[in-house]
Amino acid sequence: MDRFPEALDGLPDPVVVVDTDGVVRAGNDRVEAVLGYDSAEVEGSRLASLLYDPYGGDSDDDLDRYVTDPEPRSMTASLDLVARRADGSEVPVTVSLGPFERDGETYLVVTMVDVRERRERQVELHRRTRALEALHEATQDLLKTTDRVVAAEAAVEYVEDVLGHPIAALWLYDEEADALEPVAWTDAADEVVGDHPRFTGDEPSISWEVFESGDPEYVVDTHAEPDRYNPDSPIRSALVLPLGRYGVIDIGSTRRDAFDESDLAVARLWAATVTMVFVRIERERQLRVREDEIARERDRLEEFAGLVSHDLRNPLNVARGNLDMVRDRLEEAGERPGEIETVARSLDRMDSLVDDMLTLARQGEGIDETESLTLSTLAEECWANVDTADASLVVGDDLRFRADRSRLRQAIENLIANAVTHGGDSVAIEIGALADGTGFYVADDGPGIPEEFREDAFSAGVSTDPEGTGFGLKIVAEVADAHGWSVSLADEADGARFEFRGVDSAAAVAERAE
Repeated sequence: MDRFPEALDGLPDPVVVVDTDGVVRAGNDRVEAVLGYDSAEVEGSRLASLLYDPYGGDSDDDLDRYVTDPEPRSMTASLDLVARRADGSEVPVTVSLGPFERDGETYLVVTMVDVRERRERQVELHRRTRALEALHEATQDLLKTTDRVVAAEAAVEYVEDVLGHPIAALWLYDEEADALEPVAWTDAADEVVGDHPRFTGDEPSISWEVFESGDPEYVVDTHAEPDRYNPDSPIRSALVLPLGRYGVIDIGSTRRDAFDESDLAVARLWAATVTMVFVRIERERQLRVREDEIARERDRLEEFAGLVSHDLRNPLNVARGNLDMVRDRLEEAGERPGEIETVARSLDRMDSLVDDMLTLARQGEGIDETESLTLSTLAEECWANVDTADASLVVGDDLRFRADRSRLRQAIENLIANAVTHGGDSVAIEIGALADGTGFYVADDGPGIPEEFREDAFSAGVSTDPEGTGFGLKIVAEVADAHGWSVSLADEADGARFEFRGVDSAAAVAERAE
C-alpha cells in the first residue's frame, strides 16, 4: 500500500493493483467486502485465482491480455466476471481495468463492483416477464375452451408455465351436493398427494374457508395450520385461490414458504382469468339454452301460424260462403232478418282475430334484412293503406333510419287504425322524429287510453273496444322488440302518443362506421 497511496486513496469501490505478472501488489480496505480478504491478505495473490469468467469465454483472455500488457490506453475496459471469496463462495462482479505507470513500471488498476443485487433484479425481472408472457399465452388458449372440465384441466396444466410450481389442483363447486369436487390436477399433484378429497363445510379445510370467504390465502407452513384437511400431507406451503362461485384452485409445494410476492401476484391474476373463463362458459351455455328455447318457440309459433292460417280460416270461409247463400235466398223471398247480420258480424270478428293472431305469431320471426327508410315516406305509405275516413295526417321532423319496411308498416298501420277507431273519423294523427333524435312517435288527438288500461296496453287481448281483438298494440310491441327498439305510451293530457326509442339514425350508423 505504501507504494501506491495516491492510486487507492478515496476510491469508493474495491480496488487492487496488479503487476504485469498478474500478481496483486496492493488493495484498498474495501476489497474485503467483495473478496472476503483484507487488503494485506490479497497482496501476493494471483489475480487469476481471484477472478474468472464462469462461462469460459473471452473475458478470461481479455483479462490476461490487459494484465500481461498493461500499456497506457485512452479508454478503460469492463468485464463481467466472478470473484472467488475467502469462504469459497462466489460473487458476480463487473471489473474495470485501467493501466498506469509508476517509477518506470506499468501496473493495472482493477476495480471490482459487486453486482449481486443488480443480477438478482435482472433475474427477477426476467422471471416476471416470462411469467406474464406465459400468463398471456395461457389466457389466449384458455379463452378457446367451451367446457368447464376442459377449462379446469387446462387451468392447472398452465400453473407450472405461469408460476413455475408443478403441484396444482382445481375443485369445482357442486351445488346439489354443496361440496367442492376435485376435477383436475397436475401429474406432480397426483404423485405427491394421490387421491384428492372433496371439501364440504362439515369438516375443517383451508380450501372450503377460501371458497366461502372469497379471499385468497397463503399458508406459509401447512403443518402449523390447525385447519388443514390432512395433517399428514406432504404439502408444506400452499396458495389457495377462490374462483368466485365456481370453486378454488390450490397450488402447493413440499417446501416451507415456497412462494414469494411475485408468485402471489401472478397467481391472483391467473385465478381471476380462470374465473372470467368460467363466467364466459356459463353465459355461453345460458345463451345456447336460450337459443334452443327460442328455436322451440319459433317452431311452436310456426305450427300455430299454420293452424290459424289453414285449420281455422278454412271453416270460416265455408261458414261465410253458406251465410252468403242463406242471405241471397232470404233476400229473394223478401226477408232479411237481423240474426243474419249478427252472424255476419261475428264471422267478420273471427276473421279479424285470425288475421291478428297470424300476424302476431309471425312477429316471433327474427329480422334478417333491413333497408334505409325515411319516416315521412313510410308514414305516407301507411296512411294510404288504412281506411282513414276524414282523419288528417301531419308529418313532423323527418328521420332516416334502417328497418324492415314490411314489419314496421304493420305496426304504424295498426296505430293509425286504432286512432281512427277510437278517435273518430276526424281524428288528427301526427308522425315525426323525437327531439333527441333517438327515434320517432305516432300521436293522435283522440280520447287517449284510459288510466286503467295503460299499464297493460301492450299485452295480448287488452282492448277498450268491445269489438276489438286486443292484439293491435301487442303486434306493435313485437315489431319494436324485433328491431331491438322499445315502444312506450307517453303521458299526454289529450290523445295517445306512442314513442319508439333506440332507433339508430343513418347519421349515427355512419358515425360508428368511421
